[in-house]
Amino acid sequence: MEFLKTQWLSRPLQAACATAVVGLAAVSAVHAQAAAPAAAVPAGPRTLTVSFLHLNVANLEQSLAVFRDLLGMEVVTPPAAPREMKQLVDEPGALLQTVVLQVPGGPWKMELVQWHGIKVNPQQPRIQDPGEIMLAINVRGIDELVAGAKKLGLTVLTEGGAPIERTGADGTKNRAVMLREHNGFIIEFVEGGATPVAAPAKVGTISFYLTVKDLDQTVTFYNRTFGFNMPAPAKAAAPPDSMIKLFNDKSLKTVRMARGTFPGAGPEIRFQEFTGPNQHPIRHRVQDPGGPIMPMTVQDFPAVIAAAKANGGTIGVGETSATLPADARSSWIRDPNGMLFQASMPRPPAAAVPVAPAR
Repeated sequence: MEFLKTQWLSRPLQAACATAVVGLAAVSAVHAQAAAPAAAVPAGPRTLTVSFLHLNVANLEQSLAVFRDLLGMEVVTPPAAPREMKQLVDEPGALLQTVVLQVPGGPWKMELVQWHGIKVNPQQPRIQDPGEIMLAINVRGIDELVAGAKKLGLTVLTEGGAPIERTGADGTKNRAVMLREHNGFIIEFVEGGATPVAAPAKVGTISFYLTVKDLDQTVTFYNRTFGFNMPAPAKAAAPPDSMIKLFNDKSLKTVRMARGTFPGAGPEIRFQEFTGPNQHPIRHRVQDPGGPIMPMTVQDFPAVIAAAKANGGTIGVGETSATLPADARSSWIRDPNGMLFQASMPRPPAAAVPVAPAR
């Protein structure tokens, strides 16, 4: 994976949790201009840097046809030959292949990940299933994009199979449509509104949504484990008619949302909780298509692990929390909704090389 290039993992942890650790290439904002000294980082469990979103897919070329060819996202790191990555999945024949994409001219990045040579368990969740990922993408030329998506085999969820018009919270009009791509991720195209996409680009901003089982528990987990600062969420309410039409699902009884940002320069996550019958939480493995992963570095690693366990998370990739070695510096954390994070301590600074005295 792209994020494995710079991560340090201890040998004892690799031996004890070979299938439950992953590396990290932290993505953080860098300010070139002179600035006042940074404020001291508050003590306690919190994230320091967060990588971009990683999405497991069943077929890399199939997914590139959507994100690169249809939507015009730029390839930052092109796919290379499949390679072994035993510290991620230690199974005979397991090979990993990745590609990194970004919005042209923008900071938003994601990595598509495909595993070869091993059995995978594809996920196909619905929007109300905890752990489901939704990408809300501002676009230009929504009708042409929907037509192209249909040709690629994406499923249009929206009532009538076409975009609907709605009024945003700011009072501006937009057109929107929901689609399900091949791996089960839901994609919303939105055209117009307060932030129209300027030609020649097809894509503007992208927002990342995570469906959760219990919004109160999720807010508490992210605040106490990763240092978010989200207020208590509002009470649930009936979804608006436009939302029912977008998802074309009348079983959605209530909805409520929250949004939070990782400390520092981290990305925002928008959490959404639905109620209705037959919800099925995701429980994907590292290699399963349809599963999201997000790596991070954290301060006070033991406190992060303790807070995750105390607030509904799971340590490792199993059904129950794993016991980490005393010197562990990295571990998988599964949030209460099934999403996988990889929390690692920062890499220790390199030791200075002694300089021989001049003769």
